[in-house]
Amino acid sequence: MKWIYSLEDLPYPDASVIGGKGLALFQMTAAGLPVPKPVCIGTSAYDLFVDHNHLREKIGLELYRKSIRDMRWEEIWDASLRIKLLFMKAKIDGELEANILDTIRDHFGDRPLAIRSSAPEEDGAGGSFAGLHESYINVVGPHEIAKKIKMVWASLWSDRAVLYRQELGLEVVKSRMAVVVQPFIEGDVSGIMFTRNPLDDDQMVLEAVHGLNQGLVDGAIAPDRWLITRENRRIELHHKPEKRDRWFVRSAADGVICDVIGDERGEQPPLDEPGVEGVVQLGLKVEEHFQAPQDIEWTQADGRSYLLQARPITAGSEETSGDKRAWYLSLTRSYDNLLQLWRRITQTLLPEMDEDYDRLKAVNLGELSEAELAVELRRRIELNERWTATYWSDFIPFAHGVRLFGEVYNDSVEPDDPFEFVALLTGQKMLSTERNGLLLDCAKLAAADSSLQKNLKRGVLKDVGGPDFQAKISRLRSHFSVDFVGVGDLSVVDQIISAMILQYTLLDSDSAARGQEEAERLERLFFEKAARNIDIDPAELLSMARASYRIRDDDNIHIGRIGQELERACEYAKTLLRTNEKIVQPKISALNLCLLLEGEKIAQDASAAEVQESETASQKRVKARQLQGQPASRGVATGTARVIEHMADLSGFRKGEVLVIDAIDPTMTFFAPLAAAIIERRGGMLIHGAIIAREYGIPCITGIAGATDYITTGDRITVDGYLGICTVQSQDENIEKNLSEPVR
Repeated sequence: MKWIYSLEDLPYPDASVIGGKGLALFQMTAAGLPVPKPVCIGTSAYDLFVDHNHLREKIGLELYRKSIRDMRWEEIWDASLRIKLLFMKAKIDGELEANILDTIRDHFGDRPLAIRSSAPEEDGAGGSFAGLHESYINVVGPHEIAKKIKMVWASLWSDRAVLYRQELGLEVVKSRMAVVVQPFIEGDVSGIMFTRNPLDDDQMVLEAVHGLNQGLVDGAIAPDRWLITRENRRIELHHKPEKRDRWFVRSAADGVICDVIGDERGEQPPLDEPGVEGVVQLGLKVEEHFQAPQDIEWTQADGRSYLLQARPITAGSEETSGDKRAWYLSLTRSYDNLLQLWRRITQTLLPEMDEDYDRLKAVNLGELSEAELAVELRRRIELNERWTATYWSDFIPFAHGVRLFGEVYNDSVEPDDPFEFVALLTGQKMLSTERNGLLLDCAKLAAADSSLQKNLKRGVLKDVGGPDFQAKISRLRSHFSVDFVGVGDLSVVDQIISAMILQYTLLDSDSAARGQEEAERLERLFFEKAARNIDIDPAELLSMARASYRIRDDDNIHIGRIGQELERACEYAKTLLRTNEKIVQPKISALNLCLLLEGEKIAQDASAAEVQESETASQKRVKARQLQGQPASRGVATGTARVIEHMADLSGFRKGEVLVIDAIDPTMTFFAPLAAAIIERRGGMLIHGAIIAREYGIPCITGIAGATDYITTGDRITVDGYLGICTVQSQDENIEKNLSEPVR
């Protein structure tokens, strides 16, 4: 079987063998266009690798555990990370590896290489995989060549690539990957070009940066941008970046680094007008060859231009008008971009969000008329929507800091456990653990005050327990958003908090932090290995990852305060309207409340969702003996299940029970210290239930589809946080077992 192809292999194989990128590079080279000489490792080599290591079945288990459409981004991140480690730990067949390395040596000697992805579906007219798979440049030595080939193969299973394949309706598990190998061109100017502007058919778009393309492709460096008229190739517009102070250059060892650019070079655009004309001429030759507008990546070294790749322009076409590749790419951020996000979130966004909360909290709603309350309510709706949008645009991408650290850790250390790196992130001071400490303080006061205990059993929090207790309750409400957005009824909220304080009296307040010595050992190991493998400061990367991990949990408490104030205004609006003898349904939306306050009439029928919820609640549950999910926190525990389907159910939760829930809201994570274990339908190592479970050393399984349907409150269940398996013993079986046991 042939595994590797060169320009001499005529006729060239089709894209199913060498991928779309490889085929385009072969064709451009044959047409005399300036392309660094390519060879292609075919998809047959990928097939041999995955079959030799039995990876196909393992990939299927990861991705078909439940429907990909039902998996949140955290779950797909986790599955991708596990699959990548499987690839990195696997061995390339000896004969295959020798064939690849011998061919590469024959063609390129000891030159530094570029190793690029080339999936069969990639760079076709029906969809562009640009940026979804990995490419590596300045690769030196046989060990690194083999490693980078495996990393390109593994990138077929990145979260972004899996999501995009699903979006295009492709059979994910049947996907394959070819690899392009070329000599590395150390460009002093690089860029991309659209021979037809996706937004204006009469224009071409050219972008260029000093140095290598790496910073332009991942968004770390702003390029110079030119709009050129197609008809006469005249420059219509030259947009200059705010500054040209950095560029990507070849590392002295392996890969590339971002460095400070010299002032003299930084003052000049990467291309002058003749340089722009030269790249435009080259782009039009590529377009003419393929008889279609092209998206081109190019570089220049020593005054000579090279084409690095070309693909049909798909953006804006009818076939791909629903292309969400840009959103999938936005899930992953470069290291420099993450550092910028870190500063923006901590220095700007979180303080601004808290200032907005303080302003909302200071408003005395009781002083407002109905019309004034409508204005205030609309302001709160707008603020809540704005901060929710910011959460998705900034906070969610910053969560990738944890994933980036995990990838670097795994690439450097190659551990057996793909989530070993999490031990370096836990044990931090987070808002959720600070809040739980405050609840424990309340519990200590209650334990010493029988009168306070009686009031708590009645669900009464107001004016009980003395000034110290009331100060702590006030701080819980004002600083930690514990008023449960979505519950509405404040009396129910008081009952839940009271019940939790009573349960906290049963906790051991002197439990020691776990795993500190092991975390310190792993940190030393990471610093030692990473110093030889990466060009960035390992300590800075770890600090950024810890901030990413901490903010992933804290951010929802910050944004929960805004939601809590919106909820408070809604509840007051309902009370005011009912006082004024207006009919208000319990589940009315905030916008409809505004309309009622403004004197409008609206229909208020019971929603279909409420009817369906009522019907679902009456249906008999399906029973299961064993349920499979994702291990999120290690340990094994057995206990009685407490299924939480509504916020009000939380008041019945007892210490030592297994918490079974669709998803733990960040405002609910103070239940974690009480639980023997946690099970969630929503999956991922970065969901809030998983984070808090690891902080307290509680077994946790996430991603169990239909967990709240298959498990009933009262079932005896065993949670294996090592394997991600939950074993269910029903209440009836518990009764039968008890009846059959002899009386002692």
